[in-house]
Amino acid sequence: MEELLANITWTPVMVSFVLAYGLGWLWYSPKMFYEKWRSGKGGEVVQHPMWMPMTAQAGSTLLLAIITNLAANDGHVGHAILVAITIAGFIKANGFYAGKTRFAIGVEVGYIIAVIFVMVAVNLVL
Repeated sequence: MEELLANITWTPVMVSFVLAYGLGWLWYSPKMFYEKWRSGKGGEVVQHPMWMPMTAQAGSTLLLAIITNLAANDGHVGHAILVAITIAGFIKANGFYAGKTRFAIGVEVGYIIAVIFVMVAVNLVL
């Protein structure tokens, strides 16, 4: 574990984390996809305290930023992209199981694809 942590370059991790998390705020805002995404979720929407999804999102975004950085540092950016595509696939399957509309699923999957592009770009530039 110590060797793994030693290979992390924290500047691109934190920059890509902040940019990707900020993109999420914009992506799911009324300025972009919020209204149509929310209406496409189907069924009754259960309201959870806002800290619950925001904490889960922050933790997951940070982990993906670390994975992307480790892959970029090893010259294997494609591995990070495969991880993101896998996550997108799980989100897509979950959306179909949950009865979401194709649009809502597309918004959620599209966000993951946009995030990995941001993270890869940051790691290649910094």
